[in-house]
Amino acid sequence: MNKNIKKLNSTDFERVFGEKLSDYVKGKIKEYDFSYYELSDEEKDFCILSTVKTLLDPNLVSAGKKRIDDWNKGWGENLKEFDSSNMIESTIPKYFDKYNIVRFEQRFIKTCSEHFEYYSLKIILDWIFEKYFMDIKSIYEFGCGTGHNLIQLSNINPNANLCGLDWARSSVELINNYAKKHDNKRLTSKKFDFFSPDYSIELGLNSGVYTIAALEQIGENYKEYITYLLKQDIEYCIHVEPIGELLDDGNLLDWLSIQYFKKRKYLKGFYKYLLQLENEGLLDIINVQRTYIGSLYIDGYSLIIWKPK
Repeated sequence: MNKNIKKLNSTDFERVFGEKLSDYVKGKIKEYDFSYYELSDEEKDFCILSTVKTLLDPNLVSAGKKRIDDWNKGWGENLKEFDSSNMIESTIPKYFDKYNIVRFEQRFIKTCSEHFEYYSLKIILDWIFEKYFMDIKSIYEFGCGTGHNLIQLSNINPNANLCGLDWARSSVELINNYAKKHDNKRLTSKKFDFFSPDYSIELGLNSGVYTIAALEQIGENYKEYITYLLKQDIEYCIHVEPIGELLDDGNLLDWLSIQYFKKRKYLKGFYKYLLQLENEGLLDIINVQRTYIGSLYIDGYSLIIWKPK
């Protein structure tokens, strides 16, 4: 191996997660290629300049309800590929790994492998899925997109009934097609809109719920969704989302990430709202932490876990 190439290992992930990892997760870390280079000063400056230019771009698209057609089209591209390519590969969202620069521990690094960011997220999910969802019988992903997270979860808990919920028709069709092709009776999908929750969709007893970079798209419009969840029998509710309150606005890269959240109108005030509900005795917050893992523009994989009382 080139002496200038480094590689993330289990110790690196244990350091940012703040705890020891299981042999299963350690095995997954070895399975993926986490090789990278440290950036030169010139490359760091270029990344910062690129971020600032993006923040100043008046045409940068913000999140919100108006983007339903964009998401239908995006997941529709994966749906088209599903019929003509490897079924697992066709579920990887197109927004992953656009750049060969990612964030790790509040610095930029240059990746050597094609799916570095995607693999990093898979390690986060392997860690939390194994820790919280191993014995849950019914698990629901809201804002499930292509269903790639559900497919991963099925390897950790093959006995669970899994349901993906999304507002895009193409997402629902893709997941149902995948389940049919694999004759997977435990995997289903339904249409669900965060902006207008369908209360007729009742979750199973002692169920597990999670969102992965999905609530970011609804800005400040999460209260009705949380009200919906509070009426369900949930054992754990897990969110891996961009949470600006957990970043350090005294750190340049974190500050730029926070400005990007604001520019795109990503999730705002969510953690504060959950704290308010906890103070009102409506829920218990189990864990809150950042993972120090992100993409070129954001440190967007922070973790919040709670359960209704």
